[in-house]
Parts: sequence; structure tokens; C-alpha cells
Amino acid sequence: MSADAVGASPAARPDVYDQIRWDIVHGVLRPNEALVETDLAERLGVSRTPVRESLLRLAANGLIISRRRRWYVYEHTADEIKEIYEVRAANEGYAARLCCERASDEQLQAIALAHTAVDRASAEERVSANDAFHDQINCACGNHRLIKLITENRLFHFNLRLAAAYTPEELDRSSQQHTELIAAVLARDGDRAEAVVRTHVLEAAVMARRVAR
Repeated sequence: MSADAVGASPAARPDVYDQIRWDIVHGVLRPNEALVETDLAERLGVSRTPVRESLLRLAANGLIISRRRRWYVYEHTADEIKEIYEVRAANEGYAARLCCERASDEQLQAIALAHTAVDRASAEERVSANDAFHDQINCACGNHRLIKLITENRLFHFNLRLAAAYTPEELDRSSQQHTELIAAVLARDGDRAEAVVRTHVLEAAVMARRVAR
């Protein structure tokens, strides 16, 4: 058996992919940073085979790119970030509409609690609390394919850097939009909920492009 096959069980591969993806999304691996299979394998304690497979998946998902036969963390252009957020606005806006139509009373209660948690969150907790609030709405849409698309379009490093980039005025605006959104969702007003989410995401796009420069 070759050394490359050791530790390459199917059960190990998702963990390798998830860890490398996490490192990219959270800025541990920076845009334009070279990814060396042997270094990643040694750091993760696995063979090169699951690392190689994970890199191919990451490339397919647009997180890394091959240049001169080497892998690099992909750096998105301002126009690409704009396109990503336009897709997010469409998908997440429609998810909010479906949530208003399909959410159970228990799901609406969980969404309301998640909204309260955002308001009470510290600066350090705001990103995770904000994500949890929007996740509750998205998951209540009842469409698994749509949820998968939404999740994939949030897996970029510039999304997690937004919280630190908000000005006090932008934070107030975001909080106001959250208040409008929770009111629309609890009233099951799909038109209003979709409109608020679209505006919310497209305004975040402006900040994401600013952060990524």
C-alpha cells in the first residue's frame, strides 16, 4: 500500500475538506496564498489523497484556483463580489417569502428568539448571532435545494470580515432592517419580507466590496 493511501478513508475526507474550507473562509489561509498538498497533509495529519480531493472540490466551489500547476486561494474581484451578493439577494429574499408562507408557529418563535439574540449580542458575538437569525429564516423556507444554494453563496472570506467594517450608522441601519424583517415574518407578509431581505443583502454588498479591496 502506498503512503498516499494511508488515512484516505471516505470518512476522513469530508473533515479535510471542511477544515481547509473553514481556514479559507475565516482568513487563516489568505487570498492568493499558495496551497501545498504536502504541507496541508502534514498539518491536518492525513495523507495527500484526501487533501488533493478536497482541493479539487474547493476549486469547483470557486474558493481556490490553479496557476502554473499550483493551487492558490482565490481572490474575488469587486465585480464578482457584486454578482455573489446579487445571487444572495435573490435566493435569500425568496427564502424569506417562503418562510412567511410555510414556517410553523414553533419556527416563527425560534426566529423571534434569534432576532432578540442579535440585539443583545456583543461585538464579538454579532457575526454568529446574525448568521443564526438569518439561518432560522432560511431553514424555515422548506426548500432544501434553496437552503443549499444560500449556504454555498455565503462561504467566502469577505462575508466574515463585514462585522468589523460596519460604521455605527451602518449598524443602526442593519438593526432597523432586522426589526422590519422580523415584523414582516411574524405577520407572514411575504412581499415585505422579501423586499427587506433584498435591500439588506444588497447594502451589505457595498460594504463587502469595500472590505475586499
